[in-house]
Amino acid sequence: MVSQRVYDLTHSDKTLTTALAVNPKESPGELGKKLYEEHHHGIHKPNATGGILSTVKSMLNTGGTPEAAREATAEDEPSQEDLDRAAECGRFGTRPSDLFLKIYHDVLKTIDVDPWAGYVSPPLLGSRGVVPLTIISYIPDIIQHHYDCIIRAEHEVFLATNFWQNSKSATKICDAFIELSKRAEKRGKKAVVKMMYDRANLKMITESHLFVDESEWTSDAVKIPKKEEMPWVDFQLVNFHQPVLGTFHCKFMVVDRKMAILCSNNIQDRPNMEMMCHLEGPIVDSMYDTALISWYRAMDPPLPLLSRPYQPPEGGYKFGVENEYATTHILDGSKGEEIFRAMKGKGEQARDEDEAKTTEEAKGDGRVFIAGKYQTITDHINAGDQTTMATTDLDPSREYTPHVLHAPHSEVPMVLVNRPPFGKPGNEELALLCPQAAAWLAALKHAREKVFIQTPTFSAVPIVEGVLSAVRRGIEVTLYVDVGFNDGGEALPFQGGTNEEVVRGMYAKLEEHEKERLKYYWFTARDQGKPINAHLQQRNCHVKLMVVDDTVGIMGNGNQDVQSWYHSAEVNVMLDSHTICREWLDTIERVQNTHLHRVGHDGVYRDAQGVELQDSTGVTKGVRGMIKGIQGSIARVRGTGGF
Repeated sequence: MVSQRVYDLTHSDKTLTTALAVNPKESPGELGKKLYEEHHHGIHKPNATGGILSTVKSMLNTGGTPEAAREATAEDEPSQEDLDRAAECGRFGTRPSDLFLKIYHDVLKTIDVDPWAGYVSPPLLGSRGVVPLTIISYIPDIIQHHYDCIIRAEHEVFLATNFWQNSKSATKICDAFIELSKRAEKRGKKAVVKMMYDRANLKMITESHLFVDESEWTSDAVKIPKKEEMPWVDFQLVNFHQPVLGTFHCKFMVVDRKMAILCSNNIQDRPNMEMMCHLEGPIVDSMYDTALISWYRAMDPPLPLLSRPYQPPEGGYKFGVENEYATTHILDGSKGEEIFRAMKGKGEQARDEDEAKTTEEAKGDGRVFIAGKYQTITDHINAGDQTTMATTDLDPSREYTPHVLHAPHSEVPMVLVNRPPFGKPGNEELALLCPQAAAWLAALKHAREKVFIQTPTFSAVPIVEGVLSAVRRGIEVTLYVDVGFNDGGEALPFQGGTNEEVVRGMYAKLEEHEKERLKYYWFTARDQGKPINAHLQQRNCHVKLMVVDDTVGIMGNGNQDVQSWYHSAEVNVMLDSHTICREWLDTIERVQNTHLHRVGHDGVYRDAQGVELQDSTGVTKGVRGMIKGIQGSIARVRGTGGF
């Protein structure tokens, strides 16, 4: 059941955002410490800080998970009364489905123990919004939409990424900052940009949130523009990592408190298929609040819109090319061509120089660039400097259309299902006390027919056991996983193991009649005839998505490995919409060939001729696995893993 304490927390009129609006020069982290103490009889930290010394101090506390936590999160089947009460604990607009409420019911239990378990102020946990655009494609397409949104900012941008690497992708973001500065100068008012990433630094011995000075952000490894190159942008950068393992794995952006981007990709050049959602609605304020918690330090200058909550656009939400952040870059295939011709017929021109330049360059023989019709799929996938050749014949009628212009819809129920960073080594039960873990496990527990998961890594014990339990009770579970996409640290003792080891172990644990319900596939790119091992860096998948009964979807930052389950800071959104979920699933099948490459009931992949995939084991156990594991763990701590 939902306790009175949780009910009161979610109905409170206090959030970190409103507190900071009253005291804009204060530290969000310090304000958050006492924000809900009357509900929990003490101070609760809204985020980790204090560097490695803070982590060491926590390690001296060897006690297990408090009984209060176990009691609060004990499994039970919620009654209709419980669901009714859960529905009252979110600002959903309309009553969500029972499936959504059952999952949310378990999520709410986590803030009964710690109000900051959700990495967002409790009143903003349950919200609502719309999804005008989803992109399921490679990094250049997603970075282009970042650019298109940044340059349209009138007041402020908050950009968070895990790994920033001097690259074409990073250069595109830098170009956006410079263009934003030019536009701000024309308006006569500076824009404020706050940015976060995770890069190891010795100063993190005493402080986890480090301000980055200009000499460091202009270094060759980072290469962000000098202040003089973007004089009309007030730019601040924070480097955050909670030692040892509390990676800042978040990847999101909020622009003018009008829209937010939540994505799976870092800002780097990798051959990864990724997923990005463009969100609008009150959910933007929830992500804004998470941004403040993540930042923690006092801002100079403060964000200018702290006291201005989300306001719906005049005339209602706009979809397709009518959305103010849409450009011709999001048009794909024959349908995109029709839309472009209609725009041209109305005399509509490109909305900015970048769009006009890109369109002109792509015309070639006079035709506008349309991703799926006038450029080969392989050329599109290779846009991030790849040279991999296609290995399968492509059906020209099956267009590559990675931009999903969602059908117009009303606001749908949404919940942020995040996890805060946890730097302490070891896979403690306490580290699972967060909405992310609660949502994933509850989704498997309450599914009635089927669950779909796509993830680069699938190895954490809780999710493996959750899937096996669902399969045993008759649920069809489909897994799209990337062969060889293994964080080296997973090969160490007490970690989850590699993708290849785990899948074989899962099938070994199932009875023969149960195995058909576990549908496990290795990721295969749209232009490939079979999976390619991820360590070759040719065709990888980095999407993080779960869809339950075609109705409830969870997407965002979290992988299904030990690092994301027990340690990293993650931001994810759960939504309740059959229409959006179906559009996601249809696109997932359209932009890849994974559905053609299922592993056998022994967990081993064989092609049509019965030949096993070469080098399909990736990182292994033993001495070699131990060495790789140590290397992977070091990369993780240094912030160079790129996961």
